[in-house]
Amino acid sequence: MSVFQRHVLSQSASTVARRANLTRSTPGVLLASRQVFVAARPLPTSGARQSSLLPRAVRAMSTRDDSCSGWAYNSDKEADTVASSATLVRPSTLEQQTDSLTGMILPDLWKKQRAANGAATAGYSPELSKALKSVVKIFTTMANPNFSQPWQMHQQTKCTATGFVVAPLGSRRILTNAHAVANQVDIKVRKHGSAQRFTARVLAVGHECDIAMLTVDDDEFWEDVQPLEINGLPAMQESVMVVGFPTGGDNVCVTKGVVSRIDRSNYSHGRTTLLAIQVDAAINSGNSGGPVLLGDHVVGIAFQCLTSGENIGYIIPVPVINHFLEDLERNSGKYTGFCELGISWQSLENPDMKAALAMPKKMTGVYITKTEPMYDSHKQLEAGDVLTHFNGVEIADDGTFLFREAVRINFGHLVSQAFHGDVAQVSVWRNGQHLTLPVQLSTPQALVAVHNHDMKPSYFIYAGLVFTPLTSWYLRSVYGT
Repeated sequence: MSVFQRHVLSQSASTVARRANLTRSTPGVLLASRQVFVAARPLPTSGARQSSLLPRAVRAMSTRDDSCSGWAYNSDKEADTVASSATLVRPSTLEQQTDSLTGMILPDLWKKQRAANGAATAGYSPELSKALKSVVKIFTTMANPNFSQPWQMHQQTKCTATGFVVAPLGSRRILTNAHAVANQVDIKVRKHGSAQRFTARVLAVGHECDIAMLTVDDDEFWEDVQPLEINGLPAMQESVMVVGFPTGGDNVCVTKGVVSRIDRSNYSHGRTTLLAIQVDAAINSGNSGGPVLLGDHVVGIAFQCLTSGENIGYIIPVPVINHFLEDLERNSGKYTGFCELGISWQSLENPDMKAALAMPKKMTGVYITKTEPMYDSHKQLEAGDVLTHFNGVEIADDGTFLFREAVRINFGHLVSQAFHGDVAQVSVWRNGQHLTLPVQLSTPQALVAVHNHDMKPSYFIYAGLVFTPLTSWYLRSVYGT
């Protein structure tokens, strides 16, 4: 600011102060305009009477009514302080009150009605008030192993994420993303509106689906907590709300968007392909693990976004969340993973290929080109079979099935919803016959592990040589991505 500009502001401030006859106890006056901010220093006005009126020209510039402002600016301390002598005049017809902490104006009747319904008095909707009593901010200290030098660990790093308490409350479960607690050394959680951090521990982690379950042993943490129900799959263009603690601030952030797409998508952390929902709500770093709400229940967990696009975020849908929870119940708290059929296939959209296989005119399916020897399907299925149905669900020539009205997704979703050890009825077209075969499903058992989260690499040193298991993490560490 130039000397001339400071002089103009000083002159304007002095004029305002003299006309308003402010006393010594008044810290100052701040006028918010569309173009200027006038900061008035306290001026000696001994013997003058107090007045809250301002010049008409200044009131015309102000963006709000002077009688409702009541704010002053102390230029010496450069901090907003409430003018001790300012008189607040509220419209008597609305019978409004101002919350002393938040500054939000609420009508009396609305405030009493929301308090009777158990909602927060800060002006939030009942759904958001319930979510804020469930959502937590997660502080993780992690140390990743060094796969190229397995006897060492990388330097510790810190990250923040979001989590939420799920029903029933007696189970004391907090859901978040697996990548938020991977290779963790210490985990702290903090409730919304609280300054106290509580130590948390991991109960189970599903890296394929990017979901982790935490708990807190301190009983004090679970006081005044409202768990959220997980239920439902939103329809296209349904409006949803994302709650979390993204970067850019320390307080909770709420964004809204609509469901843009429902399809199988790549999970970057688990390097798998599972069902996902695309939304146009802002999902940034720190939002990971936050609940996505439709009304007062959870319809997904925020977990990743497309950096090359704009407002393209992805959430983990309810079918994947329920599979993770049911998997833990079936296996006494142990996570086993998502099943795969263990085949390679190609589409049969070419009518000449279908004619060469002597398939009936209305029969559809995919052509099996290879079976993996690590799966049970290798014993039942053969290269050259045409897979037509999975557990009675018809598979189209492009490998999709009708998921819901006007939405078709890859039939791999049907396989992923089964559990390890389940037996599926698979129908194939083989040598002119339509057969139904039982196939026992299992989780992937790759010779080279896709990921090794939460596991330190083993190694053996002999005569100056270091031997370590071959993993994809080792290949990335040595040769890069």
